[in-house]
Amino acid sequence: MWKDLSREWQTAFEEAWLAFGSGSIPIGAAIFDENGVLLVREHNRSNEPETLNKNISHAEANAIRRIDTSACNVREVTLYTTMEPCPMCMGTAVMSNIKRLRYAARDPYCGCVHIKDTEPYISGKGLDYTTAGGEPELVQLTIQSYHELRCIERGCGDGVLRQFAELSPRAVDIARELYADRRLDSYAAQGRPFADVYDEILAI
Repeated sequence: MWKDLSREWQTAFEEAWLAFGSGSIPIGAAIFDENGVLLVREHNRSNEPETLNKNISHAEANAIRRIDTSACNVREVTLYTTMEPCPMCMGTAVMSNIKRLRYAARDPYCGCVHIKDTEPYISGKGLDYTTAGGEPELVQLTIQSYHELRCIERGCGDGVLRQFAELSPRAVDIARELYADRRLDSYAAQGRPFADVYDEILAI
């Protein structure tokens, strides 16, 4: 339930909901310092009109680019993201010297956290990158599957959705139920807080 989430996760998911409302890929990110102070919050901006390069306007990369490294010890911050980082965002986090990263959901399509253990240069950095799983993963995969259903309706392939279904059939089933009456689109248009959406997804 939403009330059980930490402030860090609530912040990241609120950003994912902002991305959803703009038609962008619904992924949010937030960076907190070692004292729990919020430094940056961001979201995917791939469908926002002012975004020039839509292919790389990912939540994590957007957040990392905004860190003031002169005002914090970047090795002590924690990056929270609602989805496992892609190759670009994983590389950006590593090269930024972010040692701690938490992601809500695994990404079977393009998630790249595995390279922290398989690439010699990266494996020597002692990275603490772990997944929350459980309810946060279910919710993230649900809203992202909903987004994929939007894309499929516009003529895109269903490869991503099929991979999500292998990882979490329940998330895809919930997304299909919500998409049948475009419920999440209505909620976003109404300005419903993601706290309500989060709990509704878990109640289905």
